[in-house]
Amino acid sequence: MNEVEHNGHIHRIRDITLEDRAGMDRVADLHIELLGFGPMAGLGRLFIKDACYANNMRDDQLKVAVYEIDGVAGGFVAYTDRSISFHRTSLKKHWVRTAFTLVRSLLQDPRRIGALMRALAVLGSRRTEHGVVGNDPMGEVVCVAVQSEYLKTEYRLPSGPRPGESLIAYAAHRLTDLGVDEMRMLVDADNKAVLFLYRALGARFEKYEQAGEPMVQVWFDLPLSNQELEIPWT
Repeated sequence: MNEVEHNGHIHRIRDITLEDRAGMDRVADLHIELLGFGPMAGLGRLFIKDACYANNMRDDQLKVAVYEIDGVAGGFVAYTDRSISFHRTSLKKHWVRTAFTLVRSLLQDPRRIGALMRALAVLGSRRTEHGVVGNDPMGEVVCVAVQSEYLKTEYRLPSGPRPGESLIAYAAHRLTDLGVDEMRMLVDADNKAVLFLYRALGARFEKYEQAGEPMVQVWFDLPLSNQELEIPWT
């Protein structure tokens, strides 16, 4: 089963592939709309879609799924079982494609050079993780976001979590199927509401610094044992 009906609404989580152009466009739009504060989003929608998503999905390093309610995508999750290496591997293999996309993005808006400096600092920080944080295979929810209207209690399934939590659970179950035994997320240290939620869901925390910014590594052991994260379509 890949969908459930509740409260007059059809809930479904759907995997996105490179061939699904409409799906790829929707994910890029959602990323800019909901995660526009992030370092990569500052480089624009084109860079997000082609460099951040398509290049990694092309090598099956990044997987993406959207949460649909009544056929409308209101949230998404991107996850990988190559947490330590996927950034580096993608840049090495697709540097020409990435450079071309970056040039186009900067030509569209030269002011994005500031965002480029920020993105490079983040990538440089990630390169130091090998052998320190751990080694692949390691799971990571790279990003997850849901439109605010779907955070209401009415969208909580009777036997499962709300859409945002469902997306995290979905990624966790898929990573478990890939043989991964732990999954992490990087969260801004001042995002107290989200950290409180993850703690309630059974996560453990570690301090982390990314390009000079205080962050928290949120760790989940896989497979999940928290009943709050059980969803009907796994």
